This record gives sequence, C-alpha cells and structure tokens, in this order.
Amino acid sequence: MKKPKFINKKWLVILVISLILITFSFLDEQKSIAARTIVLALSLDKTGEEYEVGIQVLKTDKEQKQEFLSYFATGDNISDIFEHLSYDTGSTIALCHATALIVSQEVLNNDDNKAMNFFFEGEVLCNNTMVVTSKQSPREVLSPTLSNGVGSGYFLGQVLHNMTGDFGIIPMTIKDFFKNKYHIGSCVYLPCVSLEKDGETTYLDITESYVSDGTKGVILSEDATKGLSLVLNKISNGTIPYQYESSVGEVDIVKSKGDIKIEKTDNVAKLQIKATLKDNTYVPDKINEDLCKEYVGEKINSYIKECFDTCKEAGLDVFFIGQRCYAYRNELYKDPAYLDKIQLDIDVKINMK
Repeated sequence: MKKPKFINKKWLVILVISLILITFSFLDEQKSIAARTIVLALSLDKTGEEYEVGIQVLKTDKEQKQEFLSYFATGDNISDIFEHLSYDTGSTIALCHATALIVSQEVLNNDDNKAMNFFFEGEVLCNNTMVVTSKQSPREVLSPTLSNGVGSGYFLGQVLHNMTGDFGIIPMTIKDFFKNKYHIGSCVYLPCVSLEKDGETTYLDITESYVSDGTKGVILSEDATKGLSLVLNKISNGTIPYQYESSVGEVDIVKSKGDIKIEKTDNVAKLQIKATLKDNTYVPDKINEDLCKEYVGEKINSYIKECFDTCKEAGLDVFFIGQRCYAYRNELYKDPAYLDKIQLDIDVKINMK
C-alpha cells in the first residue's frame, strides 16, 4: 500500500528556499538597525555661510551602562554634515526618533529657511519633532547631561511633548512651524530655553518664548508668554496666584480660550480679545470673590497687552491679525503698516466654580 503524499517535492523546495530568504532578510534587517545611530535630539546653528549641526545619542556599553553623547560637525551643506557625523559615530544617522530640534536665532532670522527646509521638505524628521530656540548657542543647550542624569536635548523634547494645554509655553512642532510660516506676516512663535546652574545643579529654564518672521525676532518674557498662550492656546491646565493685602489665593484653570475679532472703522481696526476662564479656585477668607475676579482679570489683561505691545513694536504679527483680515475679506492686511492701526480691546471673563 502506497503512503499518501502530503506535499509535492517541488513545493517542498520552494518552501525551503523561502525560509532561507526570509531568515537572511531578517538577519540583514537586524544588521541594518544595529548599524544606525538613533538621534534623540539635535541642534542647528549658523556662522557666516557655514552651519553647525549637533546630535545627541544614547550609547550603552557591554556592562549596560548608559551615557548621553553629543557630536558636532560644520559645513556649508546640511547633507554633507550628516555624512560627516555618520563617519564620526561609525554608523548611519537616523533622525526619525529625534524629540527636539534646537535652532539658533541666527538661523531663524538670517537663513531664509534654507536649513529648516532641509529638515521639513526632506521629511528627515517626524512631524511632531519639537522646535525651540535658545538664549545660549544651541551647542551649549544640547550637549550637557542634566543633574537628573538625562541628556538636556532629549529631556527638553520629552518635557515639551507633555506640555499640552498648559498655561504659558506653547510647544511648537516642525509641522506647525511651517504652517505658521505660510500665514500672512510669516510669524512663528516657539519656546526660548536657557541652560541654568544653581550650585551643582544644572537645569533648563523653559518659561519664555521667541517670535520671528524670518528677518527679525524678539523674546517674550514669562508674563508675555502667558498672554500669548491665553490668546492662541486652548488652556486646560495652569494656575494664576494672586494676593490681596496679607491673604494669598490661587486660580486653577480648567478651561480657557481666546477669541479674536477685528472691527475696522475710520481706518482704525479694533482688536477685540476675549479671554474666558472657567476654573476651580481657592478663595481665602475675608476676600470678596468679585475682588478676586478683578485682580485675576487685571493680571490676564496685562499679560496679553505686554505680548501684543512687545511684538507690535518689533513689527511682528504674533496674533495673525493679517491672516484673520484676509479670511474675513478685510483689506487692512494690504497696508504694510497695518499693525500700527490696531487698537487693543481686551475683555476678560472669569467664571469661578
């Protein structure tokens, strides 16, 4: 009696060959991954016609000890710089996991987006990579290891990714950076960080912002940055402390958003900004709730006014007024000096639960 044939010899050969090819393909893929340098954060600066690019990576030795390392290279072509960095690190540079790109103010204002276009149009970075600028050079901010043992560039990216709907700094992804560049006025806002030391402790201060239109820029103070977030950001987290005589109170923001309207009469445009807060609050004894609202309202008003006045004086349309005029067929934006014809009218409404 013949034994049944469970498989044809021809298909057996094909199956064996397929298994061999899949195995080698898998091993080759593992080799490819191992042969790449995963960049956690990077920096970009410019001096004259030359760029300086820095990368921060995490290396692990045979004893599983981890160390954050930084590499820097210069040149007049970004692609050539990355080839140089690949040579220095001993493997191909991979940027798809980079959490933050630290850009100098020189690049933001005097490069016509050439270097930034390389990162965005070439799709070498993920759309959610955070873009920041710094008071010190990007190299100084990227390279240190902070007191918590984490590389500063990587830590910066992680912190900004968790700042969603906070009162103050508005994180800026590279995707939104370029979206804002194409608005009328080409104005972008991004966090402005500073590396600080307190004795033996090294930390990052992330409380201010920087506004640029590609040719000029200005730093917004911590208060002005809060005003920017109140107008442009939907806030769901943050506190506003206040004091009346010897008593101290605090407003916890649970919901806030700005509403911008532009009315034009007699060649003067009125910028109406409504900042509405819905909040839980601790109101100290002997303080009238109406006085609390008045005090907090005055603080919010001053934040927004400082932000607007600082940018207006520098000729920067941070509230995208020109774009809003265009959207509502208001031809004010065609006037090169349209910012000078804006009158600020701020209306703050606070609902304390």
